[in-house]
Amino acid sequence: MHYYFRKKFFKVIFLFHKFFTKTTRPLKGFYDIYLTPAYHDKTFEYCFKGTYGTQFSDFLANITDELFFLDIGANQGLYSVLAGKNPAVKKIFSFEPNQVIVPRLINNLKINQIHTSEIIPAAISNQTGELTLNTVEGHSGKSSLRTVKQENKTTSTVKIIQTINHEALNKRIQGQPLNGIKIDVEGHEEVVIQELVKCDFFKQTQWIFCEIDEKWINPENIYRLLRKEGFTYFERIGNHPTHYDVMMRR
Repeated sequence: MHYYFRKKFFKVIFLFHKFFTKTTRPLKGFYDIYLTPAYHDKTFEYCFKGTYGTQFSDFLANITDELFFLDIGANQGLYSVLAGKNPAVKKIFSFEPNQVIVPRLINNLKINQIHTSEIIPAAISNQTGELTLNTVEGHSGKSSLRTVKQENKTTSTVKIIQTINHEALNKRIQGQPLNGIKIDVEGHEEVVIQELVKCDFFKQTQWIFCEIDEKWINPENIYRLLRKEGFTYFERIGNHPTHYDVMMRR
């Protein structure tokens, strides 16, 4: 089925469950994986009905070289699960600092029988310690280490979260395996990459798939940093002028 019609189909299924069945059992959505229902959360809705497109999901499905996958900003585990479905992905590190979301991440990995993931309940930052994570009610994917201000949305601050820097990362990920990285951290991307390049395993990083929002960061700073590390290919994905994804490769 064409992406547009498949997306519309799962939108109808989502609305049916949200307003009629209100089931709490796992539901199989657009990406052909089971997800724990959270009808109040836009991130669950987007994961279920395919809002995130198919570029990166298809990419994960077609990996053939054995590697480790770092899912930085894993949220409910969409990409951790999709990576885990590919036998070439030998190990997954799922970073999610929001303790409200972690149980959902754990359950989604379990119900999809993903046994290769290690959940790290912390954010990557330039210090090992604690920071404040700001959230937007009703959209867990908007959680940010920046102050969140949006019209018509209630902003609340969750408990202090744990952070780890490159030194702690080196202790968790050893042996310099081939690896790929996904980063979705709502404006903290440059800090995360600055820490990653200091890690021993980064020498073996093959690609980085990163969300970019230009109201928070200047992507040229990231490209300049990664070019120094041997990255030469930067493909922009998405039509929005300031909010899009980038696939970056050596």
